[in-house]
This record gives sequence, structure tokens and C-alpha cells, in this order.
Amino acid sequence: MFAEFLAGIGLFAIAEGLTANHVPCPSAHDRARNRHRSGIAWSKSAVRVILTNPRYTGRQVWNKQRNDEVLLDVDDVAMGHTGVMRWNARAKWMVSKDITHEPLIDDATFEQAQAILQRRGRGTGGQTSDSAPATRTSSGA
Repeated sequence: MFAEFLAGIGLFAIAEGLTANHVPCPSAHDRARNRHRSGIAWSKSAVRVILTNPRYTGRQVWNKQRNDEVLLDVDDVAMGHTGVMRWNARAKWMVSKDITHEPLIDDATFEQAQAILQRRGRGTGGQTSDSAPATRTSSGA
């Protein structure tokens, strides 16, 4: 996926190619966690999420999302609230400095993909990219 993207193939074309080659999309791979998705085909947003995930460089990533509590009815607070998962800004992500598992791509490849995505204007899959993610010196929590 990274090689195709760096060769100039767009997100939609990569998604179409994966679907045409019968590569299961993430939601098809784990149906139990993705009952709300069809699992039929790859989407360009799924490709973008993979291309922006530092985990493929062999590092651990924490704090990508948070759970916000939202009132069910703002006019009737007694109805309670529900939890809503929201993306944190990329600057709030925590990425280990140490390699914690075998990398699938090298740092240079990852950074090249990020530069291309930034030039196109949506480098972080919809999250704001205030600055680089914070790093942790240890691979543990």
C-alpha cells in the first residue's frame, strides 16, 4: 500500500485494487468489532488511516482516541449520557521512540507518505495535525 501510494497511485485507486484483488477490508477481517459496517469493500478512508498510522514503523501508539460523554437530550439531563469515541489531535498521540514490534515499513517511507498527504491537505485522516505526535522513551505503558 505504501509503495503504491509513493508511486503516485491515489487512495481511491489503491482501495479499488485491494477490493478487486479480494483482499479483505479491515471491517471484513474482524466482523465482531465491525457489525455496523458492510465489510464489502475497501474505502479510501481506510487506506488513509493505514497510511497515517505510525504503528507500521514498528512503534507503539497510544492516545489516538478518547471517549467523550455526550448528553442524550440537552433539554432533559435526567435522560443521561452516552459515550462517543472521538479522534485526538495528532499532537496528542503518544508514539514510542523504541521499536516494539517488527516494522512493516521504514521511517523514511512513512515520512514520505505523510509529506504527500500533507500536500494534499488531509494528512491525518480528518484529525488536525497541529504538530508531530509526542514520543515516549519506553515501550511500556
